[in-house]
Amino acid sequence: MTLVSFAPTGPVAAMAWPSVQLDQSEIAIGRNPASGLCLLHRQIRFNHAVLRTEGAGLYLVAAEGAFLGTAADPQQSARLAHAGDTTQIGPFILTVREVTGDGNVTLSVTQTNDMEPDEGALAQIYLRVFNVALPNVRLWALLLSCGLVVIFFAWPLLSMQAAKHDNGDMQRGGPSFSEPSFFPPPWGAASLWNVGAISRAHSGFAANCSFCHQTPFVPVRSSACLACHRDIGQHADPSVAPAADLRLQRCEHCHHEHKGQTIATRDSQADCVACHGDIRRIAPETSLHDVLDFGTNHPQFRPALVLDAGLRTTKRFDIGDLQAEDHSNVRFTHAGHLKLPKLNRAGRQDVCGGCHVPAPGGVTFKPVQFDDACASCHSLQFEPQHPEWRLPHGHPEEVASRIAGYYARAALAGEVFDRPNTEPFYKPGVPPPPPPPTGTDLVTYKTEAAMMSTIARSTCGECHVTIPPAAGQPNDAWRIAPVFVPDRYMPSSLFRHASHATSTCQNCHAAATSNLGAISLLPGIGTCRACHAGEAAPASRISSSCASCHRFHDDSLMHLAPADTATFTGGRAPPSMPAKELQ
Repeated sequence: MTLVSFAPTGPVAAMAWPSVQLDQSEIAIGRNPASGLCLLHRQIRFNHAVLRTEGAGLYLVAAEGAFLGTAADPQQSARLAHAGDTTQIGPFILTVREVTGDGNVTLSVTQTNDMEPDEGALAQIYLRVFNVALPNVRLWALLLSCGLVVIFFAWPLLSMQAAKHDNGDMQRGGPSFSEPSFFPPPWGAASLWNVGAISRAHSGFAANCSFCHQTPFVPVRSSACLACHRDIGQHADPSVAPAADLRLQRCEHCHHEHKGQTIATRDSQADCVACHGDIRRIAPETSLHDVLDFGTNHPQFRPALVLDAGLRTTKRFDIGDLQAEDHSNVRFTHAGHLKLPKLNRAGRQDVCGGCHVPAPGGVTFKPVQFDDACASCHSLQFEPQHPEWRLPHGHPEEVASRIAGYYARAALAGEVFDRPNTEPFYKPGVPPPPPPPTGTDLVTYKTEAAMMSTIARSTCGECHVTIPPAAGQPNDAWRIAPVFVPDRYMPSSLFRHASHATSTCQNCHAAATSNLGAISLLPGIGTCRACHAGEAAPASRISSSCASCHRFHDDSLMHLAPADTATFTGGRAPPSMPAKELQ
């Protein structure tokens, strides 16, 4: 049996210390009030160490995670067998003062100067206890940085250059898709620079960045876009509005790629109103009116009517303009035809579809064909004695020869055709009319008479504008004026008939009362406003911004792509263009 006594000295002398008798057991040391030796200090753990007998002396063992001695020289155990043996627990020093003959041991407990511990040394001790070893942070940071540079910079850069060398530069007609444009391994690293999903329109070469990004670290130039989009026109005539010359802008200023399946485009109403709200400030010579909002401030529609059918030129008129003229050279009114019982039988609602067939895409209608829409009523007969004779439609140059051929065949067969007689009876003293012509006289006479009646009046002249022979020419020189019927009377609009299939034709087109041609048939802005309003439309109407109905690029104006794209880099402008063009 060993009796252990604790004799406090120094700052802890006022504390009461027990005498503990060890009988094959141990004494707990720590901040735990139930410990055999309670040491109250923040450096002491709740259960810091254990003091047990071992042979002729005492043996002190630190608990897991704790240590004996100092932070500079930590220990896990200490032997206390002779007078003068010491060890340290936190700021406390345990010293063997006396060992009696019967084995009783007296320990003195002295508290050293209470200073802040060395946190770094404590951390090292704790790390050694838990076997945690940190790597060289600077070395690993350097290696990681080099790896990132190689993977995300050098590799993609080499990938782009290799792909550009393999696939060739942009061709004059745009990139060639005859071979796969995706990079073979390991040249797919350029996709690491992809900042977002590419649009469906460009998905064919989505894996080959060099098609658009021709020079590393240089923004996409307009010349790369125009290599494919060669037929893109200006927005306005640069001679009228120099500030609207698109050659001074980059395509990417308005068209943003890598934003999803659809190319993001600047098409808000505010962008359009910035110029068109006061259009004469930008283009003083323009005939356009100011536009602020479709629902509240938009001019009346101005359809383009035919000015010269032969030259296919048009002139714009306001709807409702009594001076509007359409020189398409077709004599046709919807009101006159819709009154016919054959077309308006039982109030048919599909009467329009009998002549107007939608074109593929649903934007316009196919041209009205004579054989499909007109031949059932207009048979083009010209000779009562031969109703089977027909004139060729669509080939006016053959009319005279076809008529002469019919009568020549009849003359050879011995047929006789009476001269037309407008007199009800013969007057006395007046010689009777000459006998009916025969032979070549019959052919000449009947051909000229048929041309006069059919071309000028009944057969052709009923629907077409005809041109009489010049002075000195025979009657068979009658001609039909060229015909031009536009498929779109408002070519600058994006109107689609397919999008309005839920509405009947009569809701928008007053065909039943249209007696003045196209200008009386086209709907005005009031008709559209019944369903559509401006960009900030109420819930009861459809929101319609400028881009909903108007194109930005006008293909009738000069194209942006130069004639020789191969020599146009986009960084150096042709001599005829400003130096800053297409950067």
